[in-house]
Amino acid sequence: MAIKHILVPVSGTDADEARLDEAIALAKASGADVTALHVKPRPAVYPVGPAGDIPVTLIEEQEREIEARARRAEAKVLTKAEEARVDIEWHCEEGDVASVIGTHARYADLIVASPDLTRDLVFESGAPVLAFPKAAKPARPKHALIAWNGSRESARAVHDVMPLIENIEQVDVLVIDPPEDRAIGADLARSLGRHGIAAEVRERKSEKRDVGELLLEEAKISGADLLVMGAYGHSRLREWVFGGATETALEEAAIPVLLSH
Repeated sequence: MAIKHILVPVSGTDADEARLDEAIALAKASGADVTALHVKPRPAVYPVGPAGDIPVTLIEEQEREIEARARRAEAKVLTKAEEARVDIEWHCEEGDVASVIGTHARYADLIVASPDLTRDLVFESGAPVLAFPKAAKPARPKHALIAWNGSRESARAVHDVMPLIENIEQVDVLVIDPPEDRAIGADLARSLGRHGIAAEVRERKSEKRDVGELLLEEAKISGADLLVMGAYGHSRLREWVFGGATETALEEAAIPVLLSH
């Protein structure tokens, strides 16, 4: 399915600019609509002092800052829309950030978000999330590296990225620790070929190294500007405690990472 609706969560900080630029670049390439969504958190209310009083001034100060950040976010979106000469639909709501964005994301074809927010959205949204780090440069991808292990999660990511790689210059399929009984990389390359996408297969042994680090290393060596991978093949808690490829990619990637669960 073609990408026709891109959702960009905006926070009212400087980090919004690059993600808006990326969403606009992808939207222009695919003819998609862009929606920018800002979620205003509710003021933190907690007792202060021995009597458990909640100073009204504290709540009012939080409310002023929340409103100021929402105005900054809207101003940035309007400026970007005018500069790029595109229509960006603006939404502002109040509530739990991940929950509200996750609900809106269920009606989008792609979400462009910060790596931190991506952790929640891959579970909340049901849609692919493009984790866009601070170091990344906004642009339509030209060289995709697909991390492939034959899992359901990685298969979902491949299906979700298809609209972005149909006319891409280069696609690599990378298999870490390939099974001996089946050439799963070649299987995926044949599948992509049926869609007119030529892919080069690369295999590598992990030799007990972190798989996420190997993926990022291979992306850098190959010059890829997009990493595609399934998210949280193990439980989220296990990866947070013991480490995992998803956490490594979200914490350390310098290029956009498309994740699906």
